[in-house]
Amino acid sequence: MRIEILQSIHHKKDFDCGQEDLNRFLKQYASQHQKSGTSKTYVALDSKDQVLGFYCLSSTSISFEIIDEALTKRLPRYPLPSVVIGRFAVNLTAQGKGIGKYLLAHALRQVSKVSQLVGVNFVVIHAKDQKAAAFYQRFGFIELSSRPLTLIYPVHQIPT
Repeated sequence: MRIEILQSIHHKKDFDCGQEDLNRFLKQYASQHQKSGTSKTYVALDSKDQVLGFYCLSSTSISFEIIDEALTKRLPRYPLPSVVIGRFAVNLTAQGKGIGKYLLAHALRQVSKVSQLVGVNFVVIHAKDQKAAAFYQRFGFIELSSRPLTLIYPVHQIPT
């Protein structure tokens, strides 16, 4: 398995993660978002270029006021630059095989690289439901007390 930025040669037609909105995004909108600069989609591929899973990265900011005080020490009191990991999904045929964990580790490495070039304080996740939030919490993401299902991870804590 390998991870690459989505390209037209990748086979996404048969992708099905069990959530129609995520399937539709990959098949119909991911390439458009990439071309417009809205987000970058990374895909996990098998040896035949079939998409096993994907995630998107885009820039955002997060309000200083909504972050728990323990995480804001020595940070300026204005919106904090962040990267959001969005639209994260694994094909039903590949679920339970560690691909989600592998994709998340890849996403964090990409954010770490970005943070060497521009200021980034947090990785942000807007989980769809509690099950998704629990997945991210297993890897150290912290749910914001003021915003259930929004989780953050301090960039300076990303393992190198």
